[in-house]
Parts: sequence; structure tokens; C-alpha cells
Amino acid sequence: MAWFRKNAVVTVALETLAGVAGWIGWGTASGQTISPQNAIDVPAVFCAARVIAEGLAQMPVRVMEETYSEGSDQPLLKIRRDHPMHRLLSQKPNDWQTSFEFREGMVFNAALAGGAIAIKNTVQGQIKELLPVPAGAWTVEQMSDWTLRIRVDYADKTHDYFDLGQVFYLRGPSLDGFKGLSAVRLAREAIGLSKALEKQQARLAGSGGKPSGVLAFTGTLKPETREKLRETWKERYGPNGEGGIAILDGDAKFQTMTMTNVDAQYIETRRQQIEEIARAFRVLPIMIMQADKASTFASAEQFFRMHVIHCLGPWIERWEQACNRDILGHAEGLYVDLDERNLLRGDFKDQAEYYAKALGAGGTPAWMTQDEVRAECGLNPMGGTANQLSAGAMNKASGASNGTN
Repeated sequence: MAWFRKNAVVTVALETLAGVAGWIGWGTASGQTISPQNAIDVPAVFCAARVIAEGLAQMPVRVMEETYSEGSDQPLLKIRRDHPMHRLLSQKPNDWQTSFEFREGMVFNAALAGGAIAIKNTVQGQIKELLPVPAGAWTVEQMSDWTLRIRVDYADKTHDYFDLGQVFYLRGPSLDGFKGLSAVRLAREAIGLSKALEKQQARLAGSGGKPSGVLAFTGTLKPETREKLRETWKERYGPNGEGGIAILDGDAKFQTMTMTNVDAQYIETRRQQIEEIARAFRVLPIMIMQADKASTFASAEQFFRMHVIHCLGPWIERWEQACNRDILGHAEGLYVDLDERNLLRGDFKDQAEYYAKALGAGGTPAWMTQDEVRAECGLNPMGGTANQLSAGAMNKASGASNGTN
């Protein structure tokens, strides 16, 4: 990953940043060292962060303008496709990323490490590019006058300082109000145990499922006899041996030194760790492929809606408000909007029933025109009466009205 500094490209390998800003990791009781970098080696962590980042990135982003007619309290909304910040956010944030990739990367880092920043390349007071800084290469601190200062460390061991007005800063939940909490750090024990369980199972699979153990004899063996027995047993019944049925004589006994998966309740523990990781990221288990046997198609659909509302919803609000502050500068009448309607749509039957009511089915006045419905379905407008609201059978006297009024 690279960003621009003084008209030069500085490339920073993520591995070289391992010791910066706490990126080196945190110890756990299971003996695993956990950091945002290696936590994604756990599939549940990788999937949880992806489902948040990809969910937000796939929503259309737009700059909206809100105006009011004289004497009216109802806002008139318009998508400002001609606004330069609309193109920046929805099409080309920089020369090497699409809008999807930029938003995905920012939210992915924020979900894992608590925050993400992008330096604003500003020319004559207008933002031309958003240049994301690799996770672990920056820190944020609050000054004595309550302003925030961002330190960015470069690969050549130099650094620069930026104030909040020079960066786009996205952060997650916070205790101090300016620095996001790392979900990986807070869930390090659950993630560490999951990694330990994976390693344990991998070692067992690597040994052909053959546990280690002790060959015990009632009599005393000479040193050379013990060594020969050990090598013979390892060659025949060890990880790469032929296996088969062992026949022991001379009152010899084999005692295993490894717990079986049944003894350790491996499957149950693994399932519990997936759920613990999902809790840390506030992601429903079904969204990281951990389905409950009691789930049905109907309940799964409600789970998906809950995911959009309760998991993605806060991230949507964080993104929109950060853009309003750092990209639009709280410009009067303008705001950034992420359109989550596509994620909340039901099946075709539900959509048909909704649009039928929106067009005035059942006798009630319509609140959408045919052209508005066609636009949401990706169809071209027909014009004419298709752009008029139906008064509905219950209000025939009012007649049809134009949908733009």
C-alpha cells in the first residue's frame, strides 16, 4: 500500500509496521500473541470484518442537497451528481482504488483496529484525492487545546503530523471520544483460544490422527533397548508409519498423552469461539456462516434485516457523519448518504406488494409515481402520466397530481 508525501510515492510493507502503534500484538492466556494483522488468520475474524466492510462498500454513496420551498417545511431532495465530492466518493477517491475498494479498506481497518485515516490531497482548497494510510502507520493524540493531531510514520523512518482538517478520519466505538477501540484487542482471548484450537487440530491431523503416548514396561530396560523400542515404535506407528495393530508383550502398556476431540469437546468449543468472535464484532453468527439448526428461510431473512439495522446501521451513520465533517465540511444544505434500500428489500413478492400499495392499490392515495418505481427497478422513465401520482379510489375528487409537486 502506498500514499503520497511531498510529491513522492512512499511504499510501506505491512510487516515493517509490526512494532508501530500497538500493532505488535497482545498476549493471551492461551499463549497466542494477537494483533489486527494476524487475527485475520482466524476465519471467523476475517469473515466478521469482511461482512461489515463489504456490506457498507456495496451501498451506493451520493451527495444529497436539501432545499425548502418558500413557506414549506417539507425538504426537497436532489442528488448532486455535479458536485466534485460526489465523484470523489462514488467513483474515484484516488488513482488506484475504486469507490468500493476505498470504502471497503477503510471500514475493514476500522472494524479490526478501531479506526482508519486517509490523507486529503487538497489543491486550491478542493479535495482531489483521498490517500489511505496503512493500519499501524499512524496514531492519534489529543492536544491540550482539545484539538486532534495525527502522526503518520513513513517507511524511511521519518514522520509527519496532520491536524484533523487534513485527513478523513473514521473511527469505531471509543472510551475517550477521539480514539477508537480495537475489537481485536478486546476479543484477544477469544481469538487466541480459537487459534490455539486450530493449531491443536492441525497438529493432530499432521500426525495422522495418532496420539503421542508412553510405552510402559514392568521391568527395567537397558538404555539401548529403550532407544531401539522408541525408534521401532515411531517408525511403525508414528505419524508417517504404516499403522495397523500393535502387539505388546512383556507386560508392556501404551498410555496416550493426548486428549481426543471427544475428551476436549473440540467441536462445541470451536462453535462457542465463533460465537464469541461474532459478539465482539456485533455480527450475527449467521452472517459468518454459523447457522443455527433451528433457523428457517423466514427467520434467516429477518436475521439479514437485523444485520443491516443493528450491525451495519451504526457503521453507516459513522461513515456519513465523518464524510459530512471531513469531506463536505458541514456545508449548509449538503450531506453524504449511503443508500441501504437494496439491502433491506424483500423477495419479489414483497416488493410487488409494496410497490402496488405505493402506486395506490387498495384505494389509498399513491405516494410514488410509476416512473419513480421504474427508477428503483433500474428501468427507464416513460414520462407523461407515468410521472403523476394517483389520487386513489378513496379520493377521486382531488384528481391526479404531478409527482414533482
